[in-house]
Amino acid sequence: MNEILVRKHLKEVMSYGIPKLMAKEIVETAIETGKGKNVEMFINYAIDLIYGMGFSQKKKAK
Repeated sequence: MNEILVRKHLKEVMSYGIPKLMAKEIVETAIETGKGKNVEMFINYAIDLIYGMGFSQKKKAK
């Protein structure tokens, strides 16, 4: 895993008010699942499933 990529996404997820350990788990799982591609989509989907913030719907609308 690329450390810089993980850190960048970790800070972004934590900016939504998600605790650091949960954010780290979300980011690592998204990178493993997407194999490094389209990570933002997997992160948004995971946040939707856990916290119901509606990021997936906002992404589709754009």
